[in-house]
Amino acid sequence: MLKVETKYEMVNSWLKENAEKAPFCQSFEWEEILSREGKNIERLVVFDDNEPVAMALIEYHKLPFGWLYAYCPKGPVYKKNLELGSINNINEELIKYLSDKKCIFFRIEPSRNFAGAEKVPDFNPRATLILGLRHTPDELLANMHQKTRYNINLAQKKDLRVSDAKDADAFMALMKETGRRDKFRLHETRHYHEIIFSSLSHQLTVYYGPKAIAVAVFIGFGDTFTYVFGASDYEHRSLMAPYLIQWEGIKMGQRYDFKFYDFFGVAPKTGQQADGNYEYDNNHQYAGVTKFKQGFGGEYREDPGTFDFSISSWRYKFYGCLRALRRMI
Repeated sequence: MLKVETKYEMVNSWLKENAEKAPFCQSFEWEEILSREGKNIERLVVFDDNEPVAMALIEYHKLPFGWLYAYCPKGPVYKKNLELGSINNINEELIKYLSDKKCIFFRIEPSRNFAGAEKVPDFNPRATLILGLRHTPDELLANMHQKTRYNINLAQKKDLRVSDAKDADAFMALMKETGRRDKFRLHETRHYHEIIFSSLSHQLTVYYGPKAIAVAVFIGFGDTFTYVFGASDYEHRSLMAPYLIQWEGIKMGQRYDFKFYDFFGVAPKTGQQADGNYEYDNNHQYAGVTKFKQGFGGEYREDPGTFDFSISSWRYKFYGCLRALRRMI
């Protein structure tokens, strides 16, 4: 018999054992980050008798009229090798629990497809490139695009210094500059600060003299080292610091004994090119970084994306109409 509980002591070990690539945003440390930010969160664990069979770190978000929706980033995570029928039963149990919490829909980002949920625009990226780290530096370089190797080599010849100290001020200054230049919206400053100073994260900053000209933040969890944020100074673009910081991040992942490096976000595949790279929509929000990331190698991986389970049908439809109206105004 399935039941939903809100307490479980072995979160990280269970995730690492059961997820194909344990998602850091379902980890205990990510739960702490969200909690320190003041987010309304809850850890749900579905048990079959006394055995945990699914886990979902939930963020509750307020909607108009006092409504709520529940969001599960890169989850739920289900016990390894569960059949589809069992997963559907687990989802029903989670929806029943969230209905009692007055949620009108349940937004998920699962690692496999199943029926009953409606596809919606992606929140977290569904497509990425995964680079295996069980290679020598020379082997990794040999598998890169020639231009990428050239730009790494060029950056290494410049008078650049790479620091692994955590420096939130340098990070935020470059993120704000990059956000203005590339016209993307930033998270709240507190969100970045909580991530930077979490035990999950690592930061690299490239300096040209005293000036920080590139920065990157990585998260290590399970067997994967993930590049999550990056920013650079446009004035010094000829120094190729973004190439250097990716290469240093890859080597950092090796030093910490991770098996994989996740580039965390590329445009989804639409076809295959003759040179082995894949074709993608040039208008996609990640199109601008996709070619850059492809140059480092790595295998394409795509999850199903973001889906909504409607809990209150008429409220969900009404909320969808409000969203569509707001986009038109």
